[in-house]
Amino acid sequence: MNKRESLGWFAPSLDTSLSLIQAYSNDLDSSILDIGGGSSSLVDDLLARGFSDLSVLDISQIALDDTRSRLGATADAIDLICADIRSPSLNLNEAMVWHDRAVFHFLWTPEELASYRSLLLQTLAPGGKVILGVFSENAPPKCFGLPVNRHSLKSLLAVFGDRFTCMDWLTEIHITPGGVEQEYLYSVWQIQD
Repeated sequence: MNKRESLGWFAPSLDTSLSLIQAYSNDLDSSILDIGGGSSSLVDDLLARGFSDLSVLDISQIALDDTRSRLGATADAIDLICADIRSPSLNLNEAMVWHDRAVFHFLWTPEELASYRSLLLQTLAPGGKVILGVFSENAPPKCFGLPVNRHSLKSLLAVFGDRFTCMDWLTEIHITPGGVEQEYLYSVWQIQD
C-alpha cells in the first residue's frame, strides 16, 4: 500500500464522482474545479474521458506534486493550485463544475462554512453545478482520526440557501483501506442566476 492509499478517504477510483460529473457537466469543455483533489486519480479519469479544462485545488503541495509526477507532461494542461480553501483572500478562475469529495465535511465553524459558500458563489459560473460528497448522518464521527461534520440534505440546504437548487442526491458506502465503512451523501446543486 502506498502513502496515499493509507489515507482514510482514499478510493482507487471515484466512480460516483465521475458519473455525476459526466451526467451534469454541459460538455467536455466545461471548466471543472476539484476541491481537495490532491493526489486523487479523478483528474486522470476525466482526462481519459476527454475533459480538458481541469483544475485541482489542495492544501498539500506534496499531494499535488504526486499528481504532477503521475501525469507527466499531461499535467501541464491542468491548473494545480496549492491553497487552503478557508483562506478569505483565495481567488479562483470561474468554474462550471465545482467538485468536492471529502473537504466540506471537515469544515465546522459558521465562519468556515460562510467563507466556503462565498468562494463558491464567487467562483461558480452562471448555471454552474456543485457536486458534493460528504459524510452522511450515518457515517462515523471521525475520518482518519479527524472529527467530521456529518450532513443531511437539510443541513446542506442551510449552508447553500436560496441561491442553489438540489438537482440530485444519493448515498454510497465507502470502505476505507483499513476496512471501515463510511456512508457518503452525494448531492448535485445548481446555482440560480
